This record gives sequence, C-alpha cells and structure tokens, in this order.
Amino acid sequence: MNTSNTVNTEQLFDRVMRRIAPVWPLDSFVAVNPYWGFADQPFSQVAAQLQETVGERVLMDRRWYADLLQTGKLDMADILQAAEDLGQSTDEGDWRAYLREDPELPMRLPRLPELMDRRGHASISQYVVEQISHFLAAYYDRGQSLWSFPKDNRLGLYATWRQYTLTDRSLGPLGLKKIRPGLLAMPADAAQARIWALQHLAIPTTAEEAYLLVLLKSVGGWASWCRYLLWQAELQGDQQEDLADLLTIRMVWEALLRQVAQPKIIERWRKQIEGWIVDNKTADNANAERGEVLLRATEIAYRRQVATKIRRSPAQKSQSKAQVQAAFCIDVRSEVFRRHLEGVLPSLETIGFAGFFGVLMDYQRQGDAGARTQSPVLLNPSVHVQEEAPEAVIQNRFRRLRRGAAWKQFKLSASSCFSFVETAGLSYVGKLLADSLGWHRASVPPDEAGLNAAERASLQCVLPGSLTLQERTAMAEFILNGLGLNRGMAPMVLLVGHGSSTTNNPHRAGLDCGACAGQTGEVNAKAAARLLNDAGVREALVQKGWDIKPDTCFVPALHDTTTDRVEILGEWNNPRLDNPLLEEVREALAEAAKLTRLERILRLEANLQDQDAVAKNMNFRGRDWSQVRPEWALAGNAAFIAAPRWRTREMNLGGRAFLHDYDVAKDPDFAVLTLIMTAPLIVANWINMQYYGSIVDNQRQGCGNKVLHNVVGGTIGVLEGNGGDLRIGLSEQSLRDSNGGLQHEPLRLSAFIEAPTEVMDRIIGNSTILGQLVDNRWLTIVQIVPDGSLFERRAKNQWVLM
Repeated sequence: MNTSNTVNTEQLFDRVMRRIAPVWPLDSFVAVNPYWGFADQPFSQVAAQLQETVGERVLMDRRWYADLLQTGKLDMADILQAAEDLGQSTDEGDWRAYLREDPELPMRLPRLPELMDRRGHASISQYVVEQISHFLAAYYDRGQSLWSFPKDNRLGLYATWRQYTLTDRSLGPLGLKKIRPGLLAMPADAAQARIWALQHLAIPTTAEEAYLLVLLKSVGGWASWCRYLLWQAELQGDQQEDLADLLTIRMVWEALLRQVAQPKIIERWRKQIEGWIVDNKTADNANAERGEVLLRATEIAYRRQVATKIRRSPAQKSQSKAQVQAAFCIDVRSEVFRRHLEGVLPSLETIGFAGFFGVLMDYQRQGDAGARTQSPVLLNPSVHVQEEAPEAVIQNRFRRLRRGAAWKQFKLSASSCFSFVETAGLSYVGKLLADSLGWHRASVPPDEAGLNAAERASLQCVLPGSLTLQERTAMAEFILNGLGLNRGMAPMVLLVGHGSSTTNNPHRAGLDCGACAGQTGEVNAKAAARLLNDAGVREALVQKGWDIKPDTCFVPALHDTTTDRVEILGEWNNPRLDNPLLEEVREALAEAAKLTRLERILRLEANLQDQDAVAKNMNFRGRDWSQVRPEWALAGNAAFIAAPRWRTREMNLGGRAFLHDYDVAKDPDFAVLTLIMTAPLIVANWINMQYYGSIVDNQRQGCGNKVLHNVVGGTIGVLEGNGGDLRIGLSEQSLRDSNGGLQHEPLRLSAFIEAPTEVMDRIIGNSTILGQLVDNRWLTIVQIVPDGSLFERRAKNQWVLM
C-alpha cells in the first residue's frame, strides 16, 4: 500500500472513531449526547444512517405518535405545521395513512459472525463481544478485582489483547482454535494490523466506513470508554491510542473469522453486503424525514405550552430592594425549589447559573494522589483548588476509610465467600436489618466519607497562593458578571450547589451536578464564596467601581435533590453577616423544601399527601439499598431559558426547564451570552440528548435494567448481567415508572433566549460545535423579543415568528 493510500486509510479509521461519543466513569458520571460524533450531519440523515447500518433507532416508532394523536396528546394541525416547516407533504390523508401503516425495518449491514451463528450452538457473534469485554474489564480494572490482570503498559491495548487471546482456552469449545495460527502471523503493530485486516476483509470501498462503524458499534460501550480516554488526553494536548486499538481488535477478529468461516457463509456475507450497497435507500431516508416531522410536531406543542407561561411584561415591583439573593444551578430540579422559595420569602430573589459558579477548577483533597475536575467536562480547568483541614480531621478520615476498606475486602475474599455470615455471627444481623429497613444514612459523597458533621464543617477550599490579587479579582468579576450581580447586590448572597443522597447506586454521580463534572457543587460554592468574601478582592472590586456594600456576605449552601433539604455549609461567624436574616433564610429554605417535596411526590408516590409522610418517604428513598427510583433526576427536561427571572417568576414550568438568568442590559459586550450559549447550553444539550437516546433505543444508548447491573473495574461502568458489552446511558428505571409509563418525553431541547438575533447568529457562526447542533437541528433556538414575542431560528439570519 503506497503512502497516499495509507494516509487515506488512517483518515478513514479516524472518521469512524470520531463518530463515537465518550462515556465518563461512574465516579464522575455526566450526561453525554450519544450522537455527539454525528452532530455535523442533519438529524434525519443520521437517523436513517444509523438505522440502516447498525440498526440503531434515533426516532420513536410511528405507532407511538399514532397513539398520541388518538388520545389527543398530539394535534394533526401541529403535524401539518411541522411538515410544512421541513418541506414535507401537508396532505392530512397521507399522514393519517402513514400513521396506520406498520413500519418496515430497513436492510441492515450484516456482520460476518452473525452469519456464522447456528441454531442450537453457542453464538459466535455473542462470544466475540464477550471475549473482548472480559479482556477489557480486566485490562482497565481500577482496583475492584482481587487478582490483578498482568499487563505491560508499553505493549498497548492491541498487543496485550493479542497475547491474551493466544492463551485464551475459551476458543476451543467454540471451535475457533484454528484462528491461533492466523493471530500468530498477525502484525504485532496495531496500525499495521488494521491495514492487514482491512485488506483481508476486502469490503467494497463504498461500504468500508459503514462496515467499520458497525464493527466498532458492536462493542459500542467499550468504544465510548476508550473515546473518553482519548477525550481526556486531547484536553491536555496529548494523544491516546486505545480507541484505535479497540477498532483494530474488532477488525482483526472479523478478519480471522473470515479465514476460518465456511466458503458458503463468506459468499452469503459478501452478497448481503453487495445487496446493501445497491439497495434503494430512498424509502428509508423518507421514513426518517417523516419521523422528524412527527418529532417536531410534539416539540411545537411543547413550545406553545412554554410560550403561554413566559411573561410579556414584568409584574409590579416592590419598592424595597431584595434582602437576599440565592444563586442556584440551572438544573431542572432547581426550577421547582426556586419557585417555592420565592413564594415563601418574597424579599428573596433567585438566580440561575451553571452550578460550577464560573470557577473553572479542579479540586484535590488532602491525601489524594491527584485532582478531580469540578467544572464542565467541555472545558479545561484553569484553577487548582485544594482542601484545607486540621491534621487530626485528615487522620480520622484516613483511619475510618481504611477500616471500611479492610472490612469490605474481607467480605469479598475467597476465604469468606461461603462463610461470611457464619463468621460474623450475630454482629452482622444489625447490618443486614439496617440495610433492609433503610435505618442507616444514605451513601455519602466522597468528600463526606469518613467525617462527622463537625469535621466536615471544618473543611475549607483554598485557592492556589500563586494567584495574584489581579487574577483573583478578575475571577471574582467573571463570577459576578455571570450571576448578573453587576447591578444591585443584596446584603446576603447564597451560592447553592447541589448533590444527591442515594444508597447502592452505581450511577449516583449522574444525580449530582453535571456542570461540576458529576460531583456535588459543594466545593464550587465554598471556593466561590471564599473568593468573593476575601477582603483584598473586595477592596480591589470597589476600587474598580463595583457597588459592593461592606456588609454584603456570600454564603455557600448545598441542595440535596433527593430530599430537597438545603444545608448552609460551614459555621458562619462572619461579622458581616446579619444572623437574624440568616435564621429567616433557614426557615424559608425549610418551608420551600416541604412544598417542593409535595410537588415532586406526585411523580413518585401520588397517594402520599401528608408533609411528614412525604419527608419520611423521600429520606427513606435515599437510604433504601433496594430503591431503583430514589428521584427522577432530570427526566422530563425539554427547555432552556436564558432571560431575566421576571419572565418566568411564579410560573410553574413543571421541573422541565433549565433556567439561566440573563439580562442583556447588563451584558454590553455579550461576553456572558457567549459563555451561556457555548457552555451551559451545550451541557444542557448533552443532558437532553442522553435522556432522548436512552428512551428511543435503550438497548444501544441506555443501560437496560438497573436491577441486573454489575459494576466493572471499580468505577468504569456497568454490565447488564454478567457479560456483554459495557452499558452506557440511563436505565429503564430512570425513564419509566413501575407501570411502564414514560417519565421523560423524547423531545429535542428548545432554547428560549432573550437577546438580539444578530448577536446570537454571530455566536452560533463563531462556534463550530454550536453551529452544528443548531444548523443540523439537534436543538432549537427561540428568541424572546422585549415585548414577549417569540421567533424561532430556522437558518442563519432567518427567524420566523412562532
């Protein structure tokens, strides 16, 4: 193969790998748009492409929309409007006939192992996935396994797999011993092995890219893990070869099976590929386009609901200024709490801002080997924050955690597997009973583990001493501008991060703050408050013209989204603080929590109405090791609103909207708007599309049944059952109630933003990522005009009145 062909081949491999979206490990699990690698293509085109290659659904079955139409939840007028918007037929009879027809599945590109499967025999196609998955689970293990997999990191993933497979005795029972000579003759270098495999597979050029995508998607969960490793490396300006090696492994498997497969199977496989190439895909593309029309129709109906709730003019303001401002994360769960808190304490104003509070930081606890990210995963942390605590507290934590780890290791060791309960005797009965009845406390976040309440209160988050006063002041200005506090600041400003409390939940980080990289927002709130309370920073801000009164105090807090309890963090003896006002705020937070729980319980236990019973139920959900639905998290999310709070104050948005405060009058250079549209909006798209993908095709973009999950590698992810591919996305229990009813409606995100269209067009045009998402219809932008009118963006400089 000449140099030019080699370059083209490597570009082919790279295009295939870039189609895979990353998945974060369990201890920092964040939502990801599973179609991230396809954002450069129109939505319906991707839907058709994935359906006819890997068999993955991107659209709900038309029968689902037919049911919505029949029950009155969808209107034919909206379908016809959506059809007109997307250039499709507006004949009502055609649409009714289409919805009555049974859908036909398109021809899918076949994999060779599938054709080698024989009824009554072990599945070769399943074995290939199992063999790769077992190897990768051992290779990437992060301390879960009691027996470590021996590996030489210098070899790399592919070369290690090759050695592993040459000694793998499970090949014999499958009748695959004959592949060993071929594997021995295989190049040991991954790049050469990829080219060798591509040549031996002899896929027609027109189907090469599609076939390689099918191969990589057959181990799509592990491919997403390797894509995460590449993502992390590229953030640091490095390279990482594991995803390329995984593609190599999958290609080599296919090529080796081609060598041992019967000629008639190879001929059948070749003819099916040729048939797929010449197959007329017009009908498949048309079905995808019609499916998008139906999806858009449901989105039109939802946007109309939101439009009726957006105020056209502000309510009459009280003459007195706010005594308290409370900044919450834009997470949809905060919308419910903010609404009730404002109702309980009218002198309080809430603010919506991404939960990292503008501090692009990572955080390192004392005793930890490295730092963890505490800011959106799309961005690179620029500030290193460290934990500060008394030495005695650190030692206490270390001893308790070590004791707990030793106890866990004893329970899992081979010597106690069958005799643990007998060995522990009656001393273990209490533990078993507490687990069953939920008497113990919920599993705590990593920062709370091994600490009592007083010890936790002593923890501080310290900015690096290398930061100059000028740099710290610039950070403070960035935070205040983002919060919209450059005009009017209350005597008390709460910075409320959020986290969750659950037990026996591998995906617990997914209930925490996505803007904090799957951690709670506690350290972000503490770090921001410490910075904004710093005397030197305050003096510098005043000298630069900021109107900050001497008695203004920033107070960190944490919202537990499982119990809706809001905790003021730390002991507050700040002389600036008005203690009676603080007590009034505590009481308001407690009352708002009661009202929020009463609203949220309707989706969890609709028959409960008593406040005390509701509080007990939600506390128990967090402690119950068998609870598969501790909370609904972000299920139902569908809107992103960036506008002054008065547009939505007192409006019930049902916990479905990301609320980001934004006042264009306070943002003359549109720097805050640019940040909102290129960071929080993208994070919201990731969340929205993860829920969407997990609903429309849970088999490929979700993680199945939570009850069957087994953790892999300590923190890598989960398997469903004891084998198969690594599962990604959300479980069925996070999306459906116990009766199978959907708790998340599959809609693409609708972003309502109050800003000039020409500015938004410029921001969209200057951001490749945002431009792809908007122009290819992965999300919709709607302008809120000062008079309350709404205009939807269809294309650059094309805004249409809704």
